[in-house]
Amino acid sequence: MKCEIIRDLLPVYCDGLASEETREEVNKHIEDCEDCRERLRLMREAVPEVPKADIEPMKKIKRSLRLRLALVIGMVLIVLFAGAYNMLVANPMAISSRNIEVTHYANGQGSKVYICEFKMKGQTRYSSAEIQSGSEVIIDKENDCVCVDGEKLAVASLDYEPVYAPADGELYDGGLLIVRVKCDTLLKAIRYDYPLRYGEFAPAEQELTLRPCLPFRQNMDNCIGEDTFVADFPAYQCGEGAKLTIHCRDKDVVVDLHELAVEEGLLTE
Repeated sequence: MKCEIIRDLLPVYCDGLASEETREEVNKHIEDCEDCRERLRLMREAVPEVPKADIEPMKKIKRSLRLRLALVIGMVLIVLFAGAYNMLVANPMAISSRNIEVTHYANGQGSKVYICEFKMKGQTRYSSAEIQSGSEVIIDKENDCVCVDGEKLAVASLDYEPVYAPADGELYDGGLLIVRVKCDTLLKAIRYDYPLRYGEFAPAEQELTLRPCLPFRQNMDNCIGEDTFVADFPAYQCGEGAKLTIHCRDKDVVVDLHELAVEEGLLTE
Protein backbone atom coordinates (compact mmCIF):
# COMPACT_ATOMS: atom_id res chain seq x y z
CA MET A 1 0.00 0.00 0.00
CA LYS A 2 1.30 3.44 -0.88
CA CYS A 3 2.69 5.74 1.79
CA GLU A 4 0.19 8.49 0.93
CA ILE A 5 -2.69 6.15 1.78
CA ILE A 6 -1.03 4.94 4.99
CA ARG A 7 -0.41 8.53 6.12
CA ASP A 8 -4.12 9.31 5.61
CA LEU A 9 -5.00 6.31 7.78
CA LEU A 10 -2.55 7.04 10.60
CA PRO A 11 -4.85 9.45 12.56
CA VAL A 12 -7.63 6.83 12.57
CA TYR A 13 -5.08 4.17 13.51
CA CYS A 14 -3.76 6.25 16.42
CA ASP A 15 -7.25 6.90 17.78
CA GLY A 16 -8.06 3.18 17.68
CA LEU A 17 -10.94 3.73 15.28
CA ALA A 18 -9.56 1.72 12.35
CA SER A 19 -11.04 -1.63 11.38
CA GLU A 20 -9.12 -4.84 11.94
CA GLU A 21 -8.19 -5.17 8.26
CA THR A 22 -6.95 -1.55 8.09
CA ARG A 23 -4.84 -2.05 11.22
CA GLU A 24 -3.25 -5.17 9.68
CA GLU A 25 -2.36 -3.26 6.50
CA VAL A 26 -0.90 -0.31 8.45
CA ASN A 27 1.13 -2.67 10.68
CA LYS A 28 2.60 -4.45 7.63
CA HIS A 29 3.49 -1.15 6.02
CA ILE A 30 5.20 0.53 9.00
CA GLU A 31 7.29 -2.61 9.59
CA ASP A 32 8.98 -1.98 6.24
CA CYS A 33 8.65 1.83 5.91
CA GLU A 34 10.81 3.77 8.31
CA ASP A 35 9.38 7.14 7.24
CA CYS A 36 5.79 6.15 8.03
CA ARG A 37 6.92 4.50 11.28
CA GLU A 38 8.57 7.78 12.33
CA ARG A 39 5.43 9.75 11.46
CA LEU A 40 3.37 7.39 13.62
CA ARG A 41 5.79 7.86 16.56
CA LEU A 42 5.63 11.65 16.31
CA MET A 43 1.90 11.53 16.01
CA ARG A 44 1.58 9.46 19.20
CA GLU A 45 3.92 11.77 21.11
CA ALA A 46 1.91 14.80 19.99
CA VAL A 47 -1.27 13.45 21.63
CA PRO A 48 -1.18 14.47 25.35
CA GLU A 49 -2.08 11.95 27.96
CA VAL A 50 -5.34 12.74 29.60
CA PRO A 51 -4.75 12.74 33.36
CA LYS A 52 -7.10 10.75 35.51
CA ALA A 53 -9.62 12.92 37.22
CA ASP A 54 -9.19 13.34 40.96
CA ILE A 55 -12.71 12.61 42.22
CA GLU A 56 -11.86 12.66 45.93
CA PRO A 57 -12.75 16.38 46.40
CA MET A 58 -16.08 15.75 44.67
CA LYS A 59 -16.76 12.86 47.04
CA LYS A 60 -16.11 15.15 50.00
CA ILE A 61 -18.48 17.75 48.57
CA LYS A 62 -21.17 15.13 48.06
CA ARG A 63 -20.72 13.84 51.62
CA SER A 64 -20.98 17.41 52.94
CA LEU A 65 -24.13 18.05 50.91
CA ARG A 66 -25.71 14.82 52.12
CA LEU A 67 -24.91 15.73 55.74
CA ARG A 68 -26.39 19.21 55.34
CA LEU A 69 -29.50 17.79 53.70
CA ALA A 70 -29.92 15.30 56.55
CA LEU A 71 -29.56 18.11 59.10
CA VAL A 72 -32.14 20.25 57.29
CA ILE A 73 -34.59 17.33 57.07
CA GLY A 74 -34.03 16.56 60.77
CA MET A 75 -34.67 20.17 61.78
CA VAL A 76 -37.85 20.29 59.65
CA LEU A 77 -39.10 17.06 61.26
CA ILE A 78 -38.38 18.43 64.75
CA VAL A 79 -40.26 21.65 63.96
CA LEU A 80 -43.20 19.68 62.54
CA PHE A 81 -43.27 17.35 65.55
CA ALA A 82 -43.06 20.26 68.00
CA GLY A 83 -45.86 22.07 66.15
CA ALA A 84 -48.07 18.98 66.09
CA TYR A 85 -47.40 18.29 69.78
CA ASN A 86 -48.25 21.87 70.67
CA MET A 87 -51.45 21.89 68.59
CA LEU A 88 -52.72 18.46 69.63
CA VAL A 89 -51.41 18.01 73.18
CA ALA A 90 -49.74 20.95 74.92
CA ASN A 91 -51.85 23.85 73.69
CA PRO A 92 -54.52 22.67 71.25
CA MET A 93 -56.53 25.24 69.35
CA ALA A 94 -60.15 25.86 70.23
CA ILE A 95 -62.69 24.18 67.98
CA SER A 96 -64.20 26.15 65.10
CA SER A 97 -67.74 27.47 65.55
CA ARG A 98 -68.70 25.61 62.36
CA ASN A 99 -67.95 22.30 64.09
CA ILE A 100 -70.20 22.62 67.13
CA GLU A 101 -73.88 21.85 67.61
CA VAL A 102 -75.83 23.05 70.68
CA THR A 103 -78.92 21.16 71.85
CA HIS A 104 -80.89 21.39 75.10
CA TYR A 105 -83.61 19.80 77.22
CA ALA A 106 -85.03 20.19 80.73
CA ASN A 107 -85.44 18.09 83.86
CA GLY A 108 -87.86 18.73 86.71
CA GLN A 109 -90.31 21.09 84.99
CA GLY A 110 -92.85 22.48 87.45
CA SER A 111 -90.73 21.75 90.53
CA LYS A 112 -89.58 24.37 93.04
CA VAL A 113 -86.33 25.04 94.84
CA TYR A 114 -86.01 26.65 98.27
CA ILE A 115 -82.76 28.61 98.77
CA CYS A 116 -81.80 29.69 102.26
CA GLU A 117 -79.03 30.43 104.71
CA PHE A 118 -78.65 28.38 107.87
CA LYS A 119 -76.11 28.12 110.65
CA MET A 120 -74.32 24.94 111.58
CA LYS A 121 -71.43 24.74 114.05
CA GLY A 122 -71.29 28.52 114.13
CA GLN A 123 -70.83 28.85 110.35
CA THR A 124 -73.28 30.29 107.85
CA ARG A 125 -74.03 27.94 104.98
CA TYR A 126 -76.26 27.94 101.93
CA SER A 127 -78.68 25.28 100.76
CA SER A 128 -80.86 24.80 97.71
CA ALA A 129 -83.47 22.17 98.41
CA GLU A 130 -85.41 20.69 95.50
CA ILE A 131 -89.16 20.32 95.99
CA GLN A 132 -91.15 18.03 93.71
CA SER A 133 -93.85 19.53 91.50
CA GLY A 134 -97.34 19.39 93.01
CA SER A 135 -96.08 19.54 96.60
CA GLU A 136 -97.72 21.92 99.08
CA VAL A 137 -95.15 24.40 100.42
CA ILE A 138 -95.80 26.55 103.48
CA ILE A 139 -93.24 29.07 104.69
CA ASP A 140 -94.07 29.35 108.41
CA LYS A 141 -92.63 32.66 109.62
CA GLU A 142 -94.08 32.22 113.10
CA ASN A 143 -92.31 28.90 113.77
CA ASP A 144 -89.31 29.78 111.49
CA CYS A 145 -89.58 26.69 109.34
CA VAL A 146 -90.66 25.48 105.90
CA CYS A 147 -93.18 22.68 105.57
CA VAL A 148 -93.49 20.53 102.46
CA ASP A 149 -96.60 18.36 102.36
CA GLY A 150 -96.95 18.80 106.14
CA GLU A 151 -93.33 17.93 107.03
CA LYS A 152 -90.45 20.23 107.93
CA LEU A 153 -87.90 20.71 105.12
CA ALA A 154 -84.47 19.43 106.22
CA VAL A 155 -81.42 21.00 104.52
CA ALA A 156 -78.57 19.25 106.39
CA SER A 157 -77.80 16.95 109.31
CA LEU A 158 -75.68 17.42 112.40
CA ASP A 159 -74.71 14.42 114.52
CA TYR A 160 -77.39 12.42 112.73
CA GLU A 161 -80.00 15.03 113.65
CA PRO A 162 -81.75 16.98 110.83
CA VAL A 163 -81.13 20.70 110.40
CA TYR A 164 -84.33 22.35 109.20
CA ALA A 165 -84.61 25.18 106.71
CA PRO A 166 -85.36 28.59 108.28
CA ALA A 167 -88.27 30.70 107.02
CA ASP A 168 -86.16 33.61 105.74
CA GLY A 169 -85.25 31.95 102.42
CA GLU A 170 -86.80 32.32 98.97
CA LEU A 171 -88.83 29.93 96.82
CA TYR A 172 -87.86 29.82 93.13
CA ASP A 173 -88.85 27.94 90.01
CA GLY A 174 -86.97 24.65 90.04
CA GLY A 175 -85.71 22.20 87.45
CA LEU A 176 -82.52 22.03 85.42
CA LEU A 177 -81.77 23.30 81.93
CA ILE A 178 -79.41 20.78 80.30
CA VAL A 179 -77.19 22.15 77.50
CA ARG A 180 -75.27 19.72 75.27
CA VAL A 181 -72.42 20.99 73.08
CA LYS A 182 -71.44 18.43 70.46
CA CYS A 183 -68.08 18.75 68.68
CA ASP A 184 -67.42 17.46 65.18
CA THR A 185 -63.79 16.30 65.49
CA LEU A 186 -61.70 13.30 64.45
CA LEU A 187 -59.66 13.30 67.67
CA LYS A 188 -60.51 11.00 70.55
CA ALA A 189 -60.73 13.51 73.40
CA ILE A 190 -62.02 16.98 74.14
CA ARG A 191 -60.28 19.21 76.67
CA TYR A 192 -62.53 21.81 78.21
CA ASP A 193 -61.93 25.05 80.08
CA TYR A 194 -65.02 25.76 82.14
CA PRO A 195 -64.37 28.19 85.03
CA LEU A 196 -67.56 27.84 87.06
CA ARG A 197 -69.08 31.00 88.46
CA TYR A 198 -71.56 30.09 91.15
CA GLY A 199 -74.27 32.52 92.20
CA GLU A 200 -77.20 31.63 94.43
CA PHE A 201 -79.52 34.19 92.88
CA ALA A 202 -77.63 35.97 90.10
CA PRO A 203 -78.16 34.91 86.46
CA ALA A 204 -75.48 32.53 85.24
CA GLU A 205 -72.75 33.97 83.01
CA GLN A 206 -70.64 30.94 82.19
CA GLU A 207 -67.79 30.58 79.70
CA LEU A 208 -66.67 27.45 77.90
CA THR A 209 -63.74 26.62 75.62
CA LEU A 210 -63.48 23.22 73.91
CA ARG A 211 -60.16 22.00 72.50
CA PRO A 212 -59.87 18.74 70.50
CA CYS A 213 -56.75 16.91 71.65
CA LEU A 214 -55.07 13.52 71.85
CA PRO A 215 -55.91 11.55 75.02
CA PHE A 216 -52.44 11.44 76.59
CA ARG A 217 -50.26 13.81 78.62
CA GLN A 218 -53.46 15.62 79.57
CA ASN A 219 -55.12 16.53 82.83
CA MET A 220 -57.87 13.97 82.39
CA ASP A 221 -59.99 15.73 85.01
CA ASN A 222 -60.61 18.35 82.32
CA CYS A 223 -61.06 15.93 79.44
CA ILE A 224 -63.98 13.95 78.11
CA GLY A 225 -63.51 10.79 76.10
CA GLU A 226 -66.38 11.58 73.77
CA ASP A 227 -67.48 14.40 71.51
CA THR A 228 -70.17 16.02 73.71
CA PHE A 229 -69.83 18.38 76.67
CA VAL A 230 -72.87 18.58 78.98
CA ALA A 231 -73.62 21.41 81.43
CA ASP A 232 -76.69 21.92 83.60
CA PHE A 233 -78.10 25.19 84.91
CA PRO A 234 -80.67 25.53 87.73
CA ALA A 235 -83.75 27.41 86.59
CA TYR A 236 -83.20 30.08 89.26
CA GLN A 237 -79.89 30.97 87.54
CA CYS A 238 -81.53 31.32 84.12
CA GLY A 239 -83.10 34.73 84.62
CA GLU A 240 -82.77 37.71 82.29
CA GLY A 241 -79.19 38.04 81.07
CA ALA A 242 -78.17 34.45 81.79
CA LYS A 243 -75.90 33.14 79.06
CA LEU A 244 -73.29 30.57 78.13
CA THR A 245 -70.43 31.90 75.98
CA ILE A 246 -68.57 29.26 73.96
CA HIS A 247 -65.17 30.59 72.88
CA CYS A 248 -64.23 29.28 69.42
CA ARG A 249 -61.11 30.00 67.39
CA ASP A 250 -63.02 32.08 64.84
CA LYS A 251 -65.77 33.69 66.96
CA ASP A 252 -67.79 33.35 70.17
CA VAL A 253 -71.07 31.43 70.21
CA VAL A 254 -73.45 32.90 72.81
CA VAL A 255 -76.28 30.70 74.13
CA ASP A 256 -79.17 32.63 75.74
CA LEU A 257 -79.99 30.48 78.79
CA HIS A 258 -83.04 32.53 79.75
CA GLU A 259 -84.59 32.06 76.31
CA LEU A 260 -83.96 28.29 76.45
CA ALA A 261 -85.38 28.01 80.00
CA VAL A 262 -88.57 29.76 78.87
CA GLU A 263 -88.75 27.55 75.78
CA GLU A 264 -88.44 24.42 77.97
CA GLY A 265 -91.15 25.60 80.38
CA LEU A 266 -88.80 26.08 83.33
CA LEU A 267 -89.55 29.81 83.52
CA THR A 268 -92.23 32.18 82.34
CA GLU A 269 -91.51 35.39 80.45
